[in-house]
Amino acid sequence: MSSKIYFSERDSGRSVRFYTVRAISKLANKIAPKIAHKYTQKVLMTPVRHNSTQPVPSHFKSETVESSLGRIHVISTGEGPTVLFTHGWSGSASQFYPLMDHIAQLGFKVVAFDHYGHGKSAGEQANLPKFIRALDAVSSSLREPIKAIVSHSMGSIAALNLGAYTTQHILIAPPFDFYTGFKSIILSTGLPESLFSGVLAAIEHEHNMEFTALLPEQHVGKHEKISIIHDKEDKFAEHKLALQQAQLHEHVDILSTEGLGHGRILKSSQVFELVATQLVSH
Repeated sequence: MSSKIYFSERDSGRSVRFYTVRAISKLANKIAPKIAHKYTQKVLMTPVRHNSTQPVPSHFKSETVESSLGRIHVISTGEGPTVLFTHGWSGSASQFYPLMDHIAQLGFKVVAFDHYGHGKSAGEQANLPKFIRALDAVSSSLREPIKAIVSHSMGSIAALNLGAYTTQHILIAPPFDFYTGFKSIILSTGLPESLFSGVLAAIEHEHNMEFTALLPEQHVGKHEKISIIHDKEDKFAEHKLALQQAQLHEHVDILSTEGLGHGRILKSSQVFELVATQLVSH
């Protein structure tokens, strides 16, 4: 359900649906606030399980990492320096299979996993703090050093929030100014701001993390080397915001593509070569 909200195109005007959603949610919040809060959180924080039934390629190793939030499905293949892949909202490790194969053939061990509530991992709901905690759990479970983390979309925010697990980040379609865009999209549906703020406050309290402290812009300066691969026509993560980060920081490079959008970029042979070049040259 949440993917239809986050990855839908916003209308310039307010539709009948907007006013209907606002009226119903305001009434529900007044009559039964706990139920309204629970339902709103379920709608906003339940991702679509992307290719959860897709089989893992036979040459990939599949295993489980146990964590405080539940079971995390992890896959890997190849030998050499370790490259860790982390997907975005309503994505899965399976999105990286072709890219992982390409990188493994260059002499790397590649590891990917499904976030909580995604793919073959445990849980039904997810959020940014859970993304960070899952990436931290998988990173700390690896016995060998991590050469680089390759991340897509919301996975990039989680990667930038991590500590010193690696010196190299490759961000694919990272959503800068995340909180502003996220809030704008949610409120454009007609949901009252009080319900939206209440859901976020509950998540912050549960994980002891404040969303405003997790914004990717605040963490770019903490890392040694960052390469951004971003499509100029990305409708969900603005290219100009990524370009601004590259202009602000000497250790950040941006490699721009055209015509690949936000999701198709992960399937592009051009992007495969860009990722490979960054890994081999650094």
